[in-house]
Amino acid sequence: MAIAETAHETQQEHSGEGNPYENRARDRRALFTTGGVGALAAALFLLIRGGLTDDAYITIDYARNLAFHGHWGMIEQEFANTATSPLNVLVLAAFTFLLRQPVLALGVVFVLANATLAHSLHRTARHSGLPWFTGLLGTLLVLLNPFLLSSAGLEMTLASALLGLLLLGATSHNRVLFGTAAGLLALTRLDLGVFVLALLIGRPSLWRKWWRWLIPGCAAALPWFAFSWWAFGSAVPDTLVIKQLQEHWGDWDFGNGLQLYYTAYPAATAAALSAAVLGAVALPVWLITRSLRRAGARDIHPWALLGLGGAAHFYVYTLLGVPPYHWYYVPSMIGLSVFGAAAVGAVATTVAVKRSALPLLATTMVVALGAGVVVNQARVVLDTGTPWKHASITTNWAKPSDYARIGEMVGDIVGEGTVRSPGEIGTLAYFCECAVVDGLADRGYLAPEIRKRIDEAGPVTSSVLRANYRNFTPTEPREVDYVLHRVMGPGPDPAWNIDSPWTEPAHLTIEPVD
Repeated sequence: MAIAETAHETQQEHSGEGNPYENRARDRRALFTTGGVGALAAALFLLIRGGLTDDAYITIDYARNLAFHGHWGMIEQEFANTATSPLNVLVLAAFTFLLRQPVLALGVVFVLANATLAHSLHRTARHSGLPWFTGLLGTLLVLLNPFLLSSAGLEMTLASALLGLLLLGATSHNRVLFGTAAGLLALTRLDLGVFVLALLIGRPSLWRKWWRWLIPGCAAALPWFAFSWWAFGSAVPDTLVIKQLQEHWGDWDFGNGLQLYYTAYPAATAAALSAAVLGAVALPVWLITRSLRRAGARDIHPWALLGLGGAAHFYVYTLLGVPPYHWYYVPSMIGLSVFGAAAVGAVATTVAVKRSALPLLATTMVVALGAGVVVNQARVVLDTGTPWKHASITTNWAKPSDYARIGEMVGDIVGEGTVRSPGEIGTLAYFCECAVVDGLADRGYLAPEIRKRIDEAGPVTSSVLRANYRNFTPTEPREVDYVLHRVMGPGPDPAWNIDSPWTEPAHLTIEPVD
């Protein structure tokens, strides 16, 4: 098996060698795919930027403070280590430093990440002997996914680009690229290592000259983890503890959360799931054809491993029983959607070889299905609003414009004082530019939660957590001068009213602390 795989890889490496005319045509297709996706991503960001989720603004807050003040924290007045994705903050901060406008910087990162995904999938399809449209289809299935667009500003767009590079490294046997992408994925979010493990387990030839991917991977990830452990008192973000301690949303957790979203947002949820289902249905078909040693199944072997990684990621999060935040579902959707595009490409390749009526009919149906999924996703994106006032999938209590308006008023009232958040903090902190605090912004709230998590953990996890927080120094919470409360129903002053598709109308009140 390994010998056959090696022989096939050697054949793939030389399959790209052709006459100059063919190479120029391929270069034009690559330019069209990458440039076209970049232009579409720019247009999409202009459409959705008014509907960024509150957690996206937490990332933007971190990036702004790092870029403008060299400070690691959500607010300028307090240190915190609750940025779930250090790499996302660092990249966004770098562009914020250059452009001086955090939301514009986010747009640039959004465009570059999607263009990188398109280029990576295009080259991977070329290495796999798949049609040129495979990479474009895979990118569109990811880019137009309502769950991912509703997570813009979080780490999922960056993760999709890195997963594309990881797949390219595994397919082309570029071990340095594979290792670097794996290390950067760890800095993006540790749970994305599930995809790295899936490719390493299912692609045993990567273990030849394993140091070529291990050294770049360690070089990309370990310096930050070591620095964070020494300087911040925790190698990993504190949200690893905070999120695990959060309770289910009533009867809803990650395992059954998609049913909740389908009830609240049926069109958007169905559109997002349709792309993932395309890959999920193709997986057992691939397993059967792979066991029969069919060439088409062998060609998309690495793509299928990415799809299996998506399925494994869903399974792991179900076991953890975490709350059903909508962006938690995105990694699984990315892996399965990309594999679904590869399955469509493999079917198209089969008909090109056999040239008979039955494969032609099957190919027409499969390609039409993939195109239909893309069109339906685009319809949902446009139906959400032009431009967006809120995301297609949102669990926030207010629209971003509500929090922006109230945040500016809070800033005028609080001045140099400190105000406790009502439970959602990112957008308020961005527009208030004052000391808004809770457990995400003020590390003084964290010590009891760390002790609770260690006490509840098993022997192994408890030992790991103690080692992780060995340099942690508990501090007292910041003294609060005002408190923001969320009260159901409209308030006497309409300027303080908030509403969202997720919940009933309410209003915020601000009260001084005696």
